[in-house]
Amino acid sequence: MNTYLKEWAMQQFEKVNLGDKRLNKRAQIVAGNMMIKPEASINMQSENWSESKGAYRFFDSKKVNFQELIKPHTESVKLKANSLELVLAIQDTCYISYGHHPSVTDLGHIGAEDTSGVILHNTLAVNPSSQHPKIIGVLDQWIHNRKEEKDEEWKETKLWQEASSRINIDITKTKVVEVMDREGSVFDIMKNCLSLKHEFLIRSKENKMVRNPFRHKLVEAGAKTLAAGYIDIDVQKKEGQKKRKARLEVKYLPVEIPGPHGRKDESLECNLVQVVETNPPEEQEPLNWYLLTSVEVTSFEDALKVIEWYRYRWIIEEYHKCIKTGCKVESKQLKSAFRIENFLGIAGIIAVKILQIRDLMRVMPDELASKVVDPLSLKIIQNYHKIKKELTVKEYYILVAKMGGFLNRKSDGDPGWQTLWKGQLQLFWMVEG
Repeated sequence: MNTYLKEWAMQQFEKVNLGDKRLNKRAQIVAGNMMIKPEASINMQSENWSESKGAYRFFDSKKVNFQELIKPHTESVKLKANSLELVLAIQDTCYISYGHHPSVTDLGHIGAEDTSGVILHNTLAVNPSSQHPKIIGVLDQWIHNRKEEKDEEWKETKLWQEASSRINIDITKTKVVEVMDREGSVFDIMKNCLSLKHEFLIRSKENKMVRNPFRHKLVEAGAKTLAAGYIDIDVQKKEGQKKRKARLEVKYLPVEIPGPHGRKDESLECNLVQVVETNPPEEQEPLNWYLLTSVEVTSFEDALKVIEWYRYRWIIEEYHKCIKTGCKVESKQLKSAFRIENFLGIAGIIAVKILQIRDLMRVMPDELASKVVDPLSLKIIQNYHKIKKELTVKEYYILVAKMGGFLNRKSDGDPGWQTLWKGQLQLFWMVEG
């Protein structure tokens, strides 16, 4: 597995063009080392002092550029997306804080008072057509350096619109559905998606005014509509939220959204899919989603499809955790925003693979592990857990996750990426011997 992961990481940067063959090669070396020990310091990732010095010089080189680093990967992802009938383009912004590193120079303002760092806007390509969503990779990444809290050039709406325009998937071959959380619930963002001939699926941020056919607030429009049906979903535990099985009431209806103040002659037509938890536990805020979408919704089954696609939005939150926690971006001592940006150009691609390892277990659970795992890693896992039988992919990764603290109780479900990756790191060290 170690060799495979290192080779994958190096391949992502095989076609990088930084105008210097030595830097091109160094990008591959740095990526390969980071893939094996993403959470480690740069010194620990490097195999020797020469590689360590080379990595720091690489991140400091003025010839190295964030967009050039990610370009081979994003172009490859777009080619893969063009071979599919449907792709979800999931957008969100990641705020990377360096407020605890006052010596780092040229950082921007990231929102919280007196907090400096880097704003990284991401768009992931996800294939929703299989039984489990499959992460294809990064479609687009953009770093915005907001110099002041009140930056006149900082328009978050513009950030999202420009990200949509850079998706560049052939819409004659592939249907693109842009999925966003409440930050994308802006008239101009939705209108921009339609102008690009993309569909949108966005959770409403506020109780918008809509027409259906009379003027109502979203909540009122939903309240006047009969339920189309009910679904049960598993709600995972997180801060302020209990783990539970929630019963959700589903409604859908067509709505017209008027333009913003001063542009009342403008409007756009879409569908509202409302999802409300019917009997939440005491002292627990119920799940309550108002999803606005240009996707056709004429049946309960259509509404369920939209809900499922929106639930895949959590993938990008997991991706951000992989960047921050899996690659320990915020703890790297790189002294300047420029170096951090170059580091992110590699770490952002490595984070994709961390998530894809988890997906492998879900997409092909019954495949023999010997077909996808290197023989040494498989042998170590079998010996460590005293197992002689041939393992499936799912059995193998559960055993790996147990090394990272996964308990594998009946109520636990599949391991998450964090316990899986912690176990994988333990395995890396054992393979290294």
